[in-house]
This record gives sequence, C-alpha cells and structure tokens, in this order.
Amino acid sequence: MLRRRIRRTTASTGVTLTVTHGLRCVPEFWNLEPVSDRSLGHTYVQVNTVLTNTITIVNSAQTTCTMDVFVMTFKGALY
Repeated sequence: MLRRRIRRTTASTGVTLTVTHGLRCVPEFWNLEPVSDRSLGHTYVQVNTVLTNTITIVNSAQTTCTMDVFVMTFKGALY
C-alpha cells in the first residue's frame, strides 16, 4: 500500500491547483480535508485529471484555503 499526505494552499476563486503526489501510479483513493472551515465543501477533485504523479483540485470558495490532500493506492492487491 502506498500513501501520501500533501498540504497545499489554493489561490482565489475558481483556481485549479495541480498537486504532485509522487506515488508513481494512479491513486485508487483520494480525500481532501480542509485545514480551516473556510474551504469546507468548496474544493473538489477533477476526476479526469488524476494521473500517475499529479492530482488536480479546484477551489470554488471566495478566498484562499489550505487543504490536506490524502492519496492512497493498493497497487491492485487485495488486503
């Protein structure tokens, strides 16, 4: 099982942020956790842009926000 936690700060409204996760494979699971209440429910992952080293998130809030991005993969194995 491979996993990463990355903390990134987005810019203003409608900003697309590409986060490098470094798993070297497409993550099977991702979770966005807001660090403050400001970004709660305003940030989402663009599913069609999840790649082997990057994941793209979009912020629709009216201000900057900091997110913890968790990604995980099982490399196709069942545990």
